[in-house]
Amino acid sequence: MKILDLSGSVCRLSQISRIDSDALSVVFGREGGGISLEGACDSGYRYIIGDIEVCEDHSVAMMLRFFAIGEEEERLIYRFGLLPGVKTRVCFDLNLMDNHTIYTNRTPGLLKLVCHGHRIEMEECERIELGIEETFHDVKVSLSGFHMSHQPPKDYPLEDKTLIDEFGQWKPKDWQGKIKSKDDLVDAVLRTEGPHQYPFANWSRWGGSLDYKIREGTGFFSTAKVDGRWYLLDPDGYSYFSVGVCGVSQLKPSGRIDSLEKFCTLPDSKGNEDLYHTYTARRTPYMEEETVTLFDFTGNNLKQVYGSNYRESWYKNQYHILMSNGINSSGNHPAGYWIEEDQEVITPIPFAHHLGGKFPDTEIRIFRDFPDVLSPEYERNAERFASQLRPLVDEPMMIGYFMRNEPEFNFVEDVIIAEEVLYNPKQTYCRQGLKMWLKEKYGSVESLNKQWTSTFEDFNDLDKPIKNARKISQECENDLKHYSRFLVNEYLRIPAKACKRVDCNHLNLGVRWSKAFNKDLCVGWEYMDVFSVNCYSFDPMIDMDFVMEAGVDKPILIGEFHFGALDRGLTATGLKGVVNQKERANAWRMFVQKCAEHPYGVGAHWFQFFDQFPLGRFDGENYQIGLVDVCTQPYPEMMKAVRETSEILYDIRHGKRPAYSELPKKIPMIGY
Repeated sequence: MKILDLSGSVCRLSQISRIDSDALSVVFGREGGGISLEGACDSGYRYIIGDIEVCEDHSVAMMLRFFAIGEEEERLIYRFGLLPGVKTRVCFDLNLMDNHTIYTNRTPGLLKLVCHGHRIEMEECERIELGIEETFHDVKVSLSGFHMSHQPPKDYPLEDKTLIDEFGQWKPKDWQGKIKSKDDLVDAVLRTEGPHQYPFANWSRWGGSLDYKIREGTGFFSTAKVDGRWYLLDPDGYSYFSVGVCGVSQLKPSGRIDSLEKFCTLPDSKGNEDLYHTYTARRTPYMEEETVTLFDFTGNNLKQVYGSNYRESWYKNQYHILMSNGINSSGNHPAGYWIEEDQEVITPIPFAHHLGGKFPDTEIRIFRDFPDVLSPEYERNAERFASQLRPLVDEPMMIGYFMRNEPEFNFVEDVIIAEEVLYNPKQTYCRQGLKMWLKEKYGSVESLNKQWTSTFEDFNDLDKPIKNARKISQECENDLKHYSRFLVNEYLRIPAKACKRVDCNHLNLGVRWSKAFNKDLCVGWEYMDVFSVNCYSFDPMIDMDFVMEAGVDKPILIGEFHFGALDRGLTATGLKGVVNQKERANAWRMFVQKCAEHPYGVGAHWFQFFDQFPLGRFDGENYQIGLVDVCTQPYPEMMKAVRETSEILYDIRHGKRPAYSELPKKIPMIGY
């Protein structure tokens, strides 16, 4: 073990305010200040361990930054979240510096930790810095016990305090609309009852516009391009803009409580087994298996009102909330079924199906979750993956299906998959394919060396791991980008073709890219009916224009967006922050209306229906991003904006009126 003396840290946009033996208080500047962890780079140890307490009333997104020698900008970041007022032990694994994964398992008390940037080797690292992400004010934290170790901690001690009340709300804070009693809860839940029907006479039963018929319907959702504009059409042929919400409640446990039980007010598990769920899983191939226990606070609240039939009652209530406010789609992870008059009802609103199970994979992966796409194994697994569509082939309420969500490799902004093929030491089908392509293009290794300014003795030298191949020369980088586009095209083409062979009725809605910022990944769109991208921006036009200018000629669907605030209940805003609920509503107006105004825009799906659990969902996200809170109360400002936007949406879509364009009042996000 090596003790880290933080009193000698170099401060950047920060100030150490108090030092007591092995503890200190530091104020990080709002611009994203930090302090160096002196001695960490050359210690030879694997883990950085210490205790941190956030001395604020909201969560904080903190950063462990890795700076390479001579570089002013950090090359790699571990970004993680902490609850306010809770002394939390953190453990940073320096093996993650190779950037092989974005995600990590949680440790007790820690919120989500993710890795962003580019790999860096320890001998390249000049400085490791602990600090904060940009926020809306200076942030005070207390640090103690920081040291290096060859082993992770054996325990993660947490204080005895109650942070979650019996209704699943954040206990240390009060706000307008907070439920204080069972009577309050009953009143709130009963106010969500009502018929599930749209409020607009000119909407079709699918949520399309009866004012704008594009062509005769096919009986299923379809697409059409008219005068340079792309449209979704409902099964009757009317213009359909998908105003959707992800995670429409399946009422399954979602609040992670293992190791955090002391923070929660929980009912006895006996008689409430349906509210608890314990499972063991490995989230990605790069993460260790972990055991997780979840509790369903929303289900518990509804059970207090409706008794054992709470699930069926809530399915009806939630669709009243959605439909009565002009939401006509259930986005990723739609709700399940209920029984009405002896008939199974899948959903009264159209839904986008998320293909479950594992996206086609291979035993050997190229980088993060990118498979060896040229292998026969990938093709076989694609056929197996597509077979799950068979039970839904004739379902008219299904708009289409997402093949997957947010490929991990896409989080590296300038990733070149072919460069990762050469970096990976494994003898993969992709490596052999790249080598054959270069042989065909150049004919001889001498010709390759001349163009690349390389020194290979023969093509078999490409079987050896090559670091940072793009830096060999510009011509080398150009070739690697060209072959990367081919590999990404195969990544999409093979499963997309397999899905169409099983189901030709429904739309392939793509893979919900995490962001549109790499034109080399905007390929394979010819095999999909809709190009989907998640867009955490205030103005969707930026990402949508990027996709269109990259050459994509398909309708564009925003698979996720959201905005959060700190004035109602939770301690983190999510991936876009605004000052209050009024500004959340304004942000909805602008985003959805701008999306509808765009010539390729055919839908926008909010993430998500419910607020997240204050102590974090399975991976630690704890964002105020719901249309409803844990007690099923709709946020009135939001729902007013949703309904008023939907009422005029089709006139915006068809150029009869302009979109709302006033930017909301923003704050830097608290998200991880």
